[in-house]
Amino acid sequence: MAEIKFKLYENIFIETNVQNPDYDGVILILYPEEKNVPKPRHIGSFLDKIAAIDKHVHKAVTLWNCDYVSGGRLIISPTGKIGPYNDARVLRDAAKKGMTRALEAGCRKPLLAVQNFVDFPEGELVSILGALEALYTPLQIRERDPTNNFIRLGIHAHEKADEKFEKVVRNAIALEKARILTRDIAGGDPERMAPGKIVEYVKDSFRDVSNVSINVMDDPKKIQKEYPLLAAVSRAANHIDRHRARVLTLEYKPSDLARVTDTLILVGKGVTYDTGGADVKISGRMAGISRDKSGAAAVAGFIKACSILKPPHLKVIGVLCLCRNSIGEDSYVADELLVSRSGKTVRVTNTDAEGRFAMADSVFKMSELADKELNPHIYTIATLTGHAKLCYGSHSAAMDNHSARSMNHATRLQLSGTLLGEGVEVSVVRSEDLAVNVGKCKGDDLIQVDMEAKGRNHQLAAGFLIKVGGLEDKNVRYTHLDIAGSAGMPPEEPTAVPILSLCHLHKVLL
Repeated sequence: MAEIKFKLYENIFIETNVQNPDYDGVILILYPEEKNVPKPRHIGSFLDKIAAIDKHVHKAVTLWNCDYVSGGRLIISPTGKIGPYNDARVLRDAAKKGMTRALEAGCRKPLLAVQNFVDFPEGELVSILGALEALYTPLQIRERDPTNNFIRLGIHAHEKADEKFEKVVRNAIALEKARILTRDIAGGDPERMAPGKIVEYVKDSFRDVSNVSINVMDDPKKIQKEYPLLAAVSRAANHIDRHRARVLTLEYKPSDLARVTDTLILVGKGVTYDTGGADVKISGRMAGISRDKSGAAAVAGFIKACSILKPPHLKVIGVLCLCRNSIGEDSYVADELLVSRSGKTVRVTNTDAEGRFAMADSVFKMSELADKELNPHIYTIATLTGHAKLCYGSHSAAMDNHSARSMNHATRLQLSGTLLGEGVEVSVVRSEDLAVNVGKCKGDDLIQVDMEAKGRNHQLAAGFLIKVGGLEDKNVRYTHLDIAGSAGMPPEEPTAVPILSLCHLHKVLL
């Protein structure tokens, strides 16, 4: 696997001097003048002079010849106006644009200067993550040319070495490694990241990791027995080995289980390609649909972050529900009556609603497992409905069941997202969102999706998972995250949401 190598004190360094000759350019995030954010000592007066010459420096990324910084190149990347409705994303975007411009200018040893900004408590971390995001190269390009697009990266925030800032940098590196894994899976094309290939990639990613165990179920007969709804989705793809369904389970355990206070159980939708099945997608709507595995990718990425940062209080179980929704003579079709793992009969109504089927049996299995775990919280993460994107644009929709809502969970997740630059909107699951999934014909316990429903489509999908997963009356916290609008679609790279929000909320960070 062609790895992007980020290692503190090997190719990433904390610097206290913007004139260090080891770099070939300095990137400065420029805040609005009225915010009075202190500038690095050597270049404050230079910035004041050029701002007086050209006010445009506060509107667009510019590159200046400056003798007061490493390499004689100063890339100024402004945040633009910061108002009361802005969040930390303005810092992420400025850092990313600045790093992109530096690379375009030929910098191979850039130095990023970030400042502490009281309006955004996690601003330094977000800024570094934005810069690291710009250094990402997609896996399939790296496999052709494994050369990193940088040689050395410096990060400057203080004139003196600071232990607290070192923790920020270490957190950023760990989170970016987790996001790289996520982007690689989510962004890989349908062949490079077919179900079997994802299993190989994940095994390779955790090969030398002692605190994560891996289990793979790939026997079609076993999957048919234990995950019948997933098996139905996969039927038309089963004759090609690499496209057959897999259920990949990862488990993170800290070194001292006696210190565990919480168990997180994450189930991710990993549909490597979604043709729509027999209800085939039309009008070119298949383009970009290989991103339908972003939920499963995020599950793997979150566990990657845990494996590096080693939170002592968490046990984490992640399930990647990997399949391909193909068209063929053995496609599952509308009107079929299937029996789920929970024993509930489910009538197929639209084969393009395959995502909830891919996860449903795993949710039920995990709801049973939760009874044996300490303080469990179950998540489903999925690019599940276009409705979520219509409602919330590029933000994730967070939906708690009754038990999670009593803890105000989704609102706290939203706050973590705001602090780390990931947009999360709280959406409420109501009684009608469960009731709409009840079967219409004799013998049907549930329907896959109510095709007559005119609204609340992302909420009713959560309602289906609650009902088929046995969580309707169970006092187990459950949250469904619909990332259809936030996961990122071509030509943009995958965003790797909601890893940052989850890591912040559940105190994974150092």
